[in-house]
Amino acid sequence: MGHEVNAVIFKYRARTESGTINSGTREAGSEGEALSWIREQGWSPIHIEAGVSVGALVGLSDDGDNSSFMKKDLRDIFPQRVTLRDKSIVFKQMSTMINAGITIAATLELLSSQTENKTLRSTLTGLRDAVSGGVTLAAAMARYPKVFTNLEIALTRAGEEGGVLDVCMTRLALFVESQYVLQKKIKGAMIYPSVIISVTILAIVALCMFIVPLFRKSFANIGMSELPALTQAIFGFSDFLRAYWFLLPVPFVVIYLIIKYIGKTPPGRRFFDGRKIKAPLFGDILFKSIMSRSFRTLSTLVTAGVTILDSLEMSSGVSDNVIVREALDTMRERAQNGVLLSTTLREQKLFPVMVAHMVAVGEETGNIDDVLSKVADWYDMELDEKIKSLTSIIEPLIIVIVGGVVGLLVGAIFIPLLQSLQQFM
Repeated sequence: MGHEVNAVIFKYRARTESGTINSGTREAGSEGEALSWIREQGWSPIHIEAGVSVGALVGLSDDGDNSSFMKKDLRDIFPQRVTLRDKSIVFKQMSTMINAGITIAATLELLSSQTENKTLRSTLTGLRDAVSGGVTLAAAMARYPKVFTNLEIALTRAGEEGGVLDVCMTRLALFVESQYVLQKKIKGAMIYPSVIISVTILAIVALCMFIVPLFRKSFANIGMSELPALTQAIFGFSDFLRAYWFLLPVPFVVIYLIIKYIGKTPPGRRFFDGRKIKAPLFGDILFKSIMSRSFRTLSTLVTAGVTILDSLEMSSGVSDNVIVREALDTMRERAQNGVLLSTTLREQKLFPVMVAHMVAVGEETGNIDDVLSKVADWYDMELDEKIKSLTSIIEPLIIVIVGGVVGLLVGAIFIPLLQSLQQFM
């Protein structure tokens, strides 16, 4: 084949007539041309991905791309977010339709016409066009990294390769649904204290800016010049707020920017991630949610037929915590050298002894995927109990804190009043 500047080098994976998997690269003018070549060899395409264009390799570029920004519409600039709930519904419907014998392209066509989310509808339409052109569903999903995660693409690819796409879609729907439920639990645990603390801060600011100055004038009118230290401090804080209220957000913004900057560095990220999972009250909730998500991911991938090494790598990617990620990476490296997962888990202080014991049983019986799912269930149960206990603890704690702050303000105002009454008596 002669080299054309518009040609692209495609990476492909295909199943041969004997059932073996063949991987390689092919230079072609389009994806359809590459797929046609694969079929001419008598192979069934599994995955195809565009690599570097031949024009780029020889130092040429396509000026047509310069106007790509002008082609973007408002959906590209302000895209509607695709939630876990949206994806869970789509995967469930895909599983049902594919199991009923409807083709993937027709399934995607039906789903795109029923979806209200504009971003998801556009994505499903793009998937339909790609699948209709001969691209595998997993390869088409890989074109939308902002919508589909690596795990979702890997499970889809495993389903296509094994001929059980409907089963994998069901597993994927259950997995995404579990992540949605987990997300709701965490948000639910955070909402109550966040609202109470925010309202308290606003109330204190309002009191200091509008009510406290009225008492200060009253004290001045009755000739009270000597005030307790606490009252003088409250009046000073009130004066500062009234004069420089616009500077109130500055310390919070500065602290946020400093933490964000330090958090981008590897040592800083490791420091903050370590403190997050060890923080009082909410640290254990965060840790258990990360572990639940990681083990659920690991279980789902292993059940779908993904190798344990690839599953550990993907689970590490979804952990979103450096400490947990390092632990999973260690498990992967040692598993690559033949060390059992349970052995590594026992040596990692991050994991409870019971988790290592459960995984050891799974390795001995050959039911590692089922055991990993039970580990995720155990973390979910622990998380539920932790959230319930936190709710029972944090409510009286917040009442005490709010009562203490309000009592401090009231005391600062009424102590001088009581002192003046005593003088008159």
